Amino acid sequence: MARTRQLLACTLVASVAAVPSLSYATNGMFLIGYGTKSRGMGGVAIATPQDAIAGAVNPASIGFMKDRVDVGGDFFVPRAKARLGEGDEKLSYKSSANRFVMPAMGGAYKFNRKISVGFSAIPAGGGGSRYNLNLYNNITGSNVNDTLGVNLMIMQMNPTASYRLNKQNRIGASLVMSIQTFRAFGLDYFSTFTSIFNDTGKFPENLTNRGNDWAYGAGVRLGWMGRFFKERLSLGATYTSRVYMTKFDKYKDLFAEQGSLDTPENFGVGFGFKITPKLMIGADVTRTLYSKVRSIGNASATTTGNGFPDSPEENSLGADGGLGFGWDDQTVYKVGLAWDYSPKWTYRAGWNYGKSPIDEKNGEVLFNIVAPATVQNHMTLGATYSPNPKMEWSFSYVHAFKYEQEGPTLIGDTGKIQMYQDSVGVSFGFKL
Repeated sequence: MARTRQLLACTLVASVAAVPSLSYATNGMFLIGYGTKSRGMGGVAIATPQDAIAGAVNPASIGFMKDRVDVGGDFFVPRAKARLGEGDEKLSYKSSANRFVMPAMGGAYKFNRKISVGFSAIPAGGGGSRYNLNLYNNITGSNVNDTLGVNLMIMQMNPTASYRLNKQNRIGASLVMSIQTFRAFGLDYFSTFTSIFNDTGKFPENLTNRGNDWAYGAGVRLGWMGRFFKERLSLGATYTSRVYMTKFDKYKDLFAEQGSLDTPENFGVGFGFKITPKLMIGADVTRTLYSKVRSIGNASATTTGNGFPDSPEENSLGADGGLGFGWDDQTVYKVGLAWDYSPKWTYRAGWNYGKSPIDEKNGEVLFNIVAPATVQNHMTLGATYSPNPKMEWSFSYVHAFKYEQEGPTLIGDTGKIQMYQDSVGVSFGFKL
């Protein structure tokens, strides 16, 4: 009971500390991985759990874990730049939203021989941009000094249970409890895509500059993991349902379905293999269904006519078929290595690739200036230092290589979005 109270206390403190953070996406709207150890291996975690935060990826994995608590975070620096209209690189403008702190935590406890329980709190994803010059107004002739951008944070808290089927196999489930916060500023140009403006000439009240709004929701995450061949081979699979959120009432004239922004469902498989007792390789493949969430997957403004793919009645912002960001479904590939160099030191490296969900050829650059999730390739490094058998400090470094997308837009003829990222993570693990 003493260990249970200790675990619950650590969990509560860390989860409360994690809630206010703003996170920034790298694989579309999601982070490449959760926890310092996973991020050091390219985000691999489905079949290679290394800390209690891995339960946020595959809830079955905590069944193979000894009692422990992990608390950490990342200092994240995304560098975004955009241009709208013809011109040279000097006319591109940088986003000043480029420093974020992202805490995360997890705990795992073996309740009895069959059941393990745990809890994790993670910054699941989101994004942000802030341009001190309004790129849309710069083309239309409005107030160019009006700040332009958005902020989105998605936080998930996951009570988890894992059940032992037999010596080799575990299954698990988590209740995914989510909190989102969002705000937009400087999107006055978007009023031309609303039915209110087109029908009455009045500016919509719930489109932009309404401050922070909050949404709450829930979903489920299911997982399986097995270890075979004297535990040299690990296999895993996981599925996370769509997380249904309450609506952003302050932005019901912006997002489709009157302010709805659910978190899309995703699923994946993974493996881990011990090449030697000290060297492990792991890989995951995941798939996220952005097209199922209308505010994300609905078509963006077209490059001809009035900008609506079908009609203003069907595609006005806020309508069920309202304009979205036009994101495609995304498949992500992750691979990583972990080398137990000595009893005190473990080193990691990895690679992560996910094709940008933005299709620049279809005019989607226009809306995605405020959500420039372009990066595709990530290189990762990591290490863990264990001063004694119960304590460990882990470190990670992630670099997302610069990638730019340029294509036709409804205004300004062409547009370009570009991003690269760096992040440094540190975490503390304690074995109970």
